[in-house]
Amino acid sequence: MISKKTIIYLFIIIFLLSSLSVTGNNKFVNIVKIDEAITGATTELIKEAIDLSEKDNCVATLILLNTQGGSLDETFKIADLIENSKKPVIGFVYPSGAKAWSAGVFILESTHIAVMAPHTIVGSCQPIELTPTGTKYINDSKIINALVEWLEERANSHGRNSSIMSKFVVENLNLNASEALKSGAIDYVEKNVDSLLETLDGKTIETIYGNTTLYTQNIDKILFKPSIKIYILRIISNPIVASLLLITGLFSLLIGLSTPGYGAEVFGVIAIIVSLLAMGLSISYIAILLLIIGFILLSIELFVTPGFGIIGIGGIISIIFGALFLIPNYQNMKWLISQEYQQMLVIFVLAPVLVIAAFFIFILIKFLKIRRKKPAIDVIGKEAVVVDKLSSD
Repeated sequence: MISKKTIIYLFIIIFLLSSLSVTGNNKFVNIVKIDEAITGATTELIKEAIDLSEKDNCVATLILLNTQGGSLDETFKIADLIENSKKPVIGFVYPSGAKAWSAGVFILESTHIAVMAPHTIVGSCQPIELTPTGTKYINDSKIINALVEWLEERANSHGRNSSIMSKFVVENLNLNASEALKSGAIDYVEKNVDSLLETLDGKTIETIYGNTTLYTQNIDKILFKPSIKIYILRIISNPIVASLLLITGLFSLLIGLSTPGYGAEVFGVIAIIVSLLAMGLSISYIAILLLIIGFILLSIELFVTPGFGIIGIGGIISIIFGALFLIPNYQNMKWLISQEYQQMLVIFVLAPVLVIAAFFIFILIKFLKIRRKKPAIDVIGKEAVVVDKLSSD
């Protein structure tokens, strides 16, 4: 009679063999979604997806685009990953109603095959700078000409119309799917992933590693699942979250220094480090100077001068301005985002920061007042009356 242990071992062996046969023989298309602002998390996402696609049984990487844009530096990194991929990378603005604005256009034109679904839009590629006071369009011819040339070269390398590319950057041109196809900005218009794969079946694609013929008829489709690292990066690299972490960390550190023992200073240091990592450590020297001055003034107020006066107020103001100028790595970076997203980003970054700053200032002032307040009961040097008899013991 076969033992239970033998049955379990046989089941495990059969399961492993069946798994190997499925993953080893079945060809598949690796599908990855970009449906948010382009940040460092997006770069890591595409890197992980393309690494998976390097496996022999993957035919191509299919990037589904629905983005309002993002960091120019990260966009270039993603484009480099696409250009150096051993397997073809397909860009698909999908689903219906999606958009590939600004940085999304740069990514789309970098792919080996550029596709749009009906009723989708591409365009609006003029770069901007995000500053503590709002957004500023970049009109420097040196930058604009470089971006136009870069985009035109990508279009040329993939057999698309390069002449339309300058209008995306200089005129903030927007095109729907049929207009983009007619102008030669993309290769196909397809209603969904299945129809796209059916159209691409038998097509030969040129990559830097040579020509590849796609066989995508009835092929398996696998939706790429990012690692936990990507989810964490998505959270902290969001400009709003990074800004809140920074301002919360700064004031937590101040409160922790003034009232040690509760762990606020530990949380503050961690929050500041995480926020700076999320911002890419693109730090303004003026911001650092303001923060140092602010900490010095508050230290003088805490440990040298009595009461809470102009020095403490000056320290708080200096820290607030330092924090506001430190918020953007954005200030030192070029961004490719739509006008609607610009306005939303500035509002959603500055509004919570100001509210949290006001809250922490209130708490800090209260702590300082309590710290400086004289005890309500002062017994030193006073006469006392003994109620119980004192023994020599």
